[in-house]
Amino acid sequence: MTLPEALRGRGALSRESELCKKGHHCIGDLRLFRRQNWFGGSLALALNRRRGDGKSVVIGRSGSRLSRGLGLLTLLLVLFSHEPAVAFHGIWLPAFGADQAGLAGAFYSAYGSPLVLEENPALLSRLKGHTIQTSLAVNQATIEYRDNYLDSTTGTYYSNDRTFRPVAPLPALGYGYGGERFAFGFAVYAQGGGGAGFEDMLRAYPAAESRADSVPSDSVAGNQNSLAKEEVNVRFAILKATPGFSYRMGALSLGLGFDIVHAIKRMDRSYHHLETGALLPGGIHYRSDSAWALGVKAGLSYNWENLTVAASFTSASRFYLNGDMRVDSYSDPSTSGVSRYMEWPARFVTGLEYRAGPYRFVADVSHTLWSYSMNSLLFSLENPSAITPLGTKSPYLRMNLRWRDQTAISLGIERRLDQLVLRAGYSYGATPQTQEGLSPLLGTTVEHHISLGLGWFFGQGEPSSVDLALQYSLPNTMQGVPFSEWWLGHALQTDPLRPAAFQFEKKTQVLSLYLGFTYRWSSTGG
Repeated sequence: MTLPEALRGRGALSRESELCKKGHHCIGDLRLFRRQNWFGGSLALALNRRRGDGKSVVIGRSGSRLSRGLGLLTLLLVLFSHEPAVAFHGIWLPAFGADQAGLAGAFYSAYGSPLVLEENPALLSRLKGHTIQTSLAVNQATIEYRDNYLDSTTGTYYSNDRTFRPVAPLPALGYGYGGERFAFGFAVYAQGGGGAGFEDMLRAYPAAESRADSVPSDSVAGNQNSLAKEEVNVRFAILKATPGFSYRMGALSLGLGFDIVHAIKRMDRSYHHLETGALLPGGIHYRSDSAWALGVKAGLSYNWENLTVAASFTSASRFYLNGDMRVDSYSDPSTSGVSRYMEWPARFVTGLEYRAGPYRFVADVSHTLWSYSMNSLLFSLENPSAITPLGTKSPYLRMNLRWRDQTAISLGIERRLDQLVLRAGYSYGATPQTQEGLSPLLGTTVEHHISLGLGWFFGQGEPSSVDLALQYSLPNTMQGVPFSEWWLGHALQTDPLRPAAFQFEKKTQVLSLYLGFTYRWSSTGG
């Protein structure tokens, strides 16, 4: 259950360190003037300090030891882009490759693609000779968050209306070779992720001791009417590298792939004085170490004269996002190790392709088991520092997301005009987020997606191509409910214990541009 900062004991931050006595802005100490599950999820994030000029600088370490490959690419996506990897079906991208994106994520290229390893390795059997495929998805999400708060006991009122527009580049690269019966390939791709960042949100700041330059210690303490500025940021990205192969026996093809999964996460929450902007105690900062996991996927496809059907299964992958957690305070600096795991969900996909002259009609149905992997996440601290509703300290923090399983349907049509290909598609999948687990920081609310695509083929035999697609995820608004995680973290007050009137909603829409290039060349043998 989420616990507001107001439930912590008064005077917990009464002692200053030597640096604070000398006038420095110092933070540290795991005084969890914080809630268990602070934002409908979680615990959090990077070490954030205030410089002498009042500006924020992130000085926390990621805990990762990344030197090459997936680790480096994931770190670049998360840390250097300053934007989350925004995904649409929950936190799973709807398409991989510009050709597939033009069909709203349904099926794959008629000439074969190494990026089928993301979903169904059996479709490698379509490759003839060598193929290299590259793709870049540039996603711009618009995440709108609104809330209003009224505490009739104290007369405290505020409202927030914030919009966050991240732009996230998500690459994919694959190579494959197809012979007479046997085909193999390797693909690296950003499969999903999420996050958001909101600044200067008004919050009812609980009784807390503020000790910073030019900020009186009693400016906030003991005043339930006091407001502070809250800043929250979450970044999560997951990359996969998948080698795989397929074997064709007449009309039937079987495929097997092995996923190497890399994930990294960071979360930040901080409070600042409403007037001076000085950093206040109570912020939470978390950096995960570099996390790795393994998974497996299997698929099959069967061809008739004008029809192909396919099915695949991707296993769940469990990775351990252990790391460090620190809480802002003016007491002795202290950092606690955090251990936690997360599972990227299992997924089932069935699809078909029907060919009629220059037309190709495709459809996919996928089912993702979010309810198991994103129902509740547990953080275990090395030190028993989390404050419970009874005032005792606990070494555990639980993040209740309450996601549900998601079934998504994708439909696409393709028309070949000599060297030009026109594509269009539509996809629907009810958001896995629930009102009980809704928060502005993780997961999208979008459900309907439309796409248009264009391809240009060149070369002899199995043609190479340049592909372009534009996908729009229509806006969708969800409202939170009382006693949800986010509600409990912002509505519950003490002295006396009471709920304030608190309402909030989240709206998301996404515009994506896909650029792709596929080069094919023949080879003897196979």
